[in-house]
Amino acid sequence: MRSAGLKVIAGKEFRDHLQSRKFHLIFGVFLVIAVIGLIGGAVEYQKQLDDYNKNLADVSGDEFESHSFFSWKPTILSAFNEMTTLMTTIGVILGIAMGFDLITREKESKSLKILLSHPIYRDEVINGKALGGVAAIALAMGIVLVLSLAVMLLFGIVPNFEETVRMFLFGALSFLLVFSFFAIALFMSTVAKDSGSAIIYTLIIMIVLSSLLPIFTYGSVYTAVFGQPPDPPDTSSMTHYGGYGGMYMTSAVAVDAEGMVSDPEVDEAWQEYEEKSRAYWEQRQAVYDTVSLLSPTNNYQRLAMAVTNPQMAKMMMNSYDPMSADEEIPQDGFSALFALLGDMAKNIAALIITPALFFGLAWVRFMREDVR
Repeated sequence: MRSAGLKVIAGKEFRDHLQSRKFHLIFGVFLVIAVIGLIGGAVEYQKQLDDYNKNLADVSGDEFESHSFFSWKPTILSAFNEMTTLMTTIGVILGIAMGFDLITREKESKSLKILLSHPIYRDEVINGKALGGVAAIALAMGIVLVLSLAVMLLFGIVPNFEETVRMFLFGALSFLLVFSFFAIALFMSTVAKDSGSAIIYTLIIMIVLSSLLPIFTYGSVYTAVFGQPPDPPDTSSMTHYGGYGGMYMTSAVAVDAEGMVSDPEVDEAWQEYEEKSRAYWEQRQAVYDTVSLLSPTNNYQRLAMAVTNPQMAKMMMNSYDPMSADEEIPQDGFSALFALLGDMAKNIAALIITPALFFGLAWVRFMREDVR
């Protein structure tokens, strides 16, 4: 039966990962920091809940239920904000450490040629190694979720059904992030001649995807490509109100001896400026969103925010237009969560496509590998 070789290789790789010292070290550090972060998050949640209940008792229901930040009921999922940062650092390193030497280790020990001399198909080798790594990553994420639930119960916090579903969604997103960099490392392991080169190539790609791509959409690089934002008209007779991203809510006035009166011509100039400014910053936001799709860490951070804090995620999505952020801010419930995830469908697709793409490249490269 052809699947027999696949099962043997996958099982061996899974055991090798669990017995690996580097896996023990990185995952051990990961768990310690995660537990500390969750304990801190649980304490902060209790404080936020006390403040919420106090504010609820101090004001009338109609006032408190208005769309404001202070009316949002705290949730234990906010403690996972620390976990998001942890996943984009130590979690990514864990994925890289598990994948960068899967093939190069076999090359360096000359065992790959011996392995392929047995009655086994090449695709079973690469698929088995990938499955073993996926199983180890899934186990690691499962342990993290179990410990998270244990910390909550230790503090007397029992998540409801919605919070439990969101916890599992957070775990699934974290798995995809770690698996993305595992797949990148696996591909580099098929390309590089040795493990040292493989990890260097992987780290370079990680830096490019996680740091350099977002930088492109800000500062001088974006300005050099798309030009400067529009210049405002004469501001000597203008009253400004705060805005975001270079946009202003303004009132145009002309000053005479009797006081301040409206100037239609200046009003029209400022209206034209505001329209151009809004178009410029919306275009900039669109470029940022498009370029950021190439970054697994950026996609993960956005989706994790939607899962753990839908209200804040909604505000961040409308950050270029703060006046519209409060129009229909969802308070809670699955409708709020699924509405946000629907708006972020492209981020979900990108987070799934990235590991699939790099694993596909690794598969093709390994199938064409000239083993001598």
